Amino acid sequence: MPGSSSLNAALANDDPSPTIDVLIPHYNSVDALDLSLASIDAQDYAGRFRVVVVDDGSTPEMIARLRDLIDRRERPVVLLENGVNRGRPYTRNVLLDATESPYTAWLDAGDAWYPSKTAAQIAEARALGGPDSDTPFWVTCNFDWQWTGREATRRFQTVDQDQVMALLRGKDLRAYLWTLLGPTRTFRDVGWFDEKLPRLQDLDFFLRFLLKRGRLHLPDTAESLCVYHKSDIGRDAEQIRACHAYIFDKHRVLYTRYGPKFTRVQLYNMEIHAARFAASNGDGGRRATHLWRAFRHRPKQFVRRWRSGGLKAGKETHQHDG
Repeated sequence: MPGSSSLNAALANDDPSPTIDVLIPHYNSVDALDLSLASIDAQDYAGRFRVVVVDDGSTPEMIARLRDLIDRRERPVVLLENGVNRGRPYTRNVLLDATESPYTAWLDAGDAWYPSKTAAQIAEARALGGPDSDTPFWVTCNFDWQWTGREATRRFQTVDQDQVMALLRGKDLRAYLWTLLGPTRTFRDVGWFDEKLPRLQDLDFFLRFLLKRGRLHLPDTAESLCVYHKSDIGRDAEQIRACHAYIFDKHRVLYTRYGPKFTRVQLYNMEIHAARFAASNGDGGRRATHLWRAFRHRPKQFVRRWRSGGLKAGKETHQHDG
């Protein structure tokens, strides 16, 4: 179980170039994985990467392409296979259990790191005390948000605030694993990813980290250090909404800590978010249902947004979609 076993590698705090595990779940997206692996190869970092890919039951054709991609690479990749599709949280648990190095970073197939990401985050990690720090920490970073067919826009991670409240709001601090680098033991100590969450398991994992006295930090740069290639096409609005509701029930005490207005706002955003996915996939009926539920949570806010044009199909509030 994550958190229960010792690491297989040790690191002195003064080592400027420690080995880093890079954990990547994969499912039927070899071209996207190739992009992500190329971004690891392009890092301005003197240390070694131990890249681990877990395939989550891809088709036989994709498995063959995946094995060929890894066989052709000059730099080794550890490939593990679930055999059948078990879902992303299960796959991330397999990845977490495969860690060996003092530090761990995450990357999703299709997203990419910019060349300076690792060096900047390792420098911050060393300043925070390295893998043996008494205080659990993760180093996140600003990132670019690249919607399909649109120009990339920068998203800033604001860590100098109540981080629990900020993650629940999901506006200026977002729970995305692929922004992170941290001591491997701090990821293991959080425990397993919740397999009841096919989406949004990042948010649950971040909240549990903070509840264990963890803290998110930024490297010494305001530049974006990675890019998230983003699309709503094919994502199930009802699944997203169900995952939001599950997290609300699981962490209800955190929401209510900030008062009834804060809670209503997050429930309103949950429905607006689901409406966005329904609109992106051409499901007008479900979109209308979610908008009606949003109206019931905050009728005045809803009417103002409607009149201003802020609730046109596809323009609803963007929030977590992990």
